[in-house]
Amino acid sequence: MHRYNQTPNLLLIGGPKTGTTSLMEWLSSHDSIYHPWLNESHFLMAGISEFPTAPIYSKGTIIVAPEPSFHNYKNEPWILDKSAFHLYSERALRTVKENMTEAKIIITLRNPIDLMLSMHQEHSKRLIEYNTSQEEMLNKAKNINFKADINDPETWSFLGFPRMKSSTLKWVEELGDRVRIVPIDSIKNNSFATLNDILSWLNLDPLSKNTDLPRKNEGGSMNPAKWAKFLRQPPNFIVNLVKILVPSQKLRKIFFDPLRKPGFNPKKTSRPDLDDEMRELLEIAFEEEIEFLENLDSYINSEILIIH
Repeated sequence: MHRYNQTPNLLLIGGPKTGTTSLMEWLSSHDSIYHPWLNESHFLMAGISEFPTAPIYSKGTIIVAPEPSFHNYKNEPWILDKSAFHLYSERALRTVKENMTEAKIIITLRNPIDLMLSMHQEHSKRLIEYNTSQEEMLNKAKNINFKADINDPETWSFLGFPRMKSSTLKWVEELGDRVRIVPIDSIKNNSFATLNDILSWLNLDPLSKNTDLPRKNEGGSMNPAKWAKFLRQPPNFIVNLVKILVPSQKLRKIFFDPLRKPGFNPKKTSRPDLDDEMRELLEIAFEEEIEFLENLDSYINSEILIIH
């Protein structure tokens, strides 16, 4: 069991595919913000998952949070966590409300149709075992009338995560001014002003105008080249031989993960276009979410919105 005195107090809770990775990188580059994980932790959801987190990870799957690193911590006033699924987690909200009373929360939003398609691309890019095309995914969603079923991991990511209205309003209702809402269009339209608004809210100095703000984790697909497939999934006889020659799993990771890494690097690609009929069906299915995003100031106090 690991214990730490340093507790994250700046939570970037999602949703997924809404610019959280870029925002995490930009915020953690500030001298007064420390990020103790390589990427996401989902530490507030650790244990039995409350909902499917991918088409191959059903509700009830075990979530183990990675160990944070505080080796380079220099008493920065803000410790950042980015976990894009915390937005939907009742467990996370309850913990923040009851036990993390000083923490501030950032919620990023996106058009639900764009999020749905980007989520599919993300799973296709990251999950070796997932081989469903966009067309097949959309047809599966259509066959269940675009209704999110928490017990159906194959479609939950694409029908559950784009529905952000209810979860967003819960966090705002429970935590009020401790929350800031940032639509992804604000990040895209004026990254610099959006980031400095967040820093101002945190009582931190703004970034200089010449600060580079590269975008991270943009669209792509798994590299289909034979060499890349070989690195991702070596033949069983090679795997078994390596286990015999290097019995320690820790040493295998140290030696072979860097060698295999190029096979997991995504290849930049565009998503297939939607035909007019499917787009119309999706606009109907996500009508409430689209209206929410287009009229945020009708639902949420404008003082907690960051929009550029």
